[in-house]
Amino acid sequence: MMKRRFLNMVVHEDGSRIYSLCRLPLSNHLFYRTAEDATSAQQVENAKKKKQGGWPSMISSCKRLPAAAINFSAPPSSAAASNMHFFSLLREQGEDCVMFADPCCNTSVYDASTKSVRLTHQSYFSKPYNSIALSIRSRCSSGNVMGREDDHGLYVLSTLDGSFELFNYCRIGKSAFLPSLYNRWYWSPLPSAPPCLGYHQTTRNSPLIVAAAVVDNCTICASFKNGTYNFDTSTEVWSHAGSWVLPFYRAAEYVPELSLWFGLQAPGTPRHSLCAFDLSASAMMMDSAAPSSLHTWDYLDGLPDEWSPVDRALVNLGSGRFCIATYFTKKFSCEEEVGIDVHTVLTGVEVVRCGDGLQMIKHKSERYNIKNTIIQCVL
Repeated sequence: MMKRRFLNMVVHEDGSRIYSLCRLPLSNHLFYRTAEDATSAQQVENAKKKKQGGWPSMISSCKRLPAAAINFSAPPSSAAASNMHFFSLLREQGEDCVMFADPCCNTSVYDASTKSVRLTHQSYFSKPYNSIALSIRSRCSSGNVMGREDDHGLYVLSTLDGSFELFNYCRIGKSAFLPSLYNRWYWSPLPSAPPCLGYHQTTRNSPLIVAAAVVDNCTICASFKNGTYNFDTSTEVWSHAGSWVLPFYRAAEYVPELSLWFGLQAPGTPRHSLCAFDLSASAMMMDSAAPSSLHTWDYLDGLPDEWSPVDRALVNLGSGRFCIATYFTKKFSCEEEVGIDVHTVLTGVEVVRCGDGLQMIKHKSERYNIKNTIIQCVL
């Protein structure tokens, strides 16, 4: 995966049907020019902490959001379903293609490189914003079309009820004879895992699916509340893997340069940690228990005690670089009102080889807190 230049952020204002896509230049905001520059900056910060007796972690505060590249709007009839707006990066198209599916299952794709929008087929299920999306590339197996290249599949698992769907964006070479087949994209419903059959969401803050990852070229491993199951994408069949649960939050990201998977600890844990795992098929078959972390690094410290973490998201930026978005709530009171603020901290980190092991290098952190506006997701 090539090293990315931008982070895509979806921003939503309370009470609005508008979702804005903002693009953050990574080299200006979350990363130093080199890992050596980041290490030097961290050493200076640590020296200040030691001198001032535990001086808090330096986080640039209240940054202004970049100008919106495009605004997405949902039909008025779906305005109340604010949690059913799903966004995802179409990774195999590069860092510029963002897909949006509204509560009415209408789907569109924005290409930032060409500043163009295209409509695609409707999806079969509406999806909550925190659905787990996993990318898999495989050879096209249907038909014998000249110029056809790879299938790029985005497998989307709804955390609410386990609805499962594939967004296939197969790239097809240009052809004067078959122009209508160029970049033909479509949705396909997939069988739900056994724990989801007959399941109805009753508790808003209790997701059915806990974590998932692509463990080889054609297998998705997904953990539910009562255990873990594997989905074979070639046969579209689920199988029971064990009664254990994957030890990370939402999706784990595979980094080919390091031959490991990386995931975050759940928000309920007291530490803010990035972990590395071996989720290869051979490693998973050797043990009947949940895989344990091979490395654990804290990426945030010195935060105010009144900040309560409520969500976390990991974005793979390529070449061992990640952006970690951590969402906090903080109570406030003034003469006019009492309420809760949502703070979003974006942290850039890099994992590199160090001798026989790995080292995490922390780059920069920025905090965003805009009144009545939240960063709904990062891509």
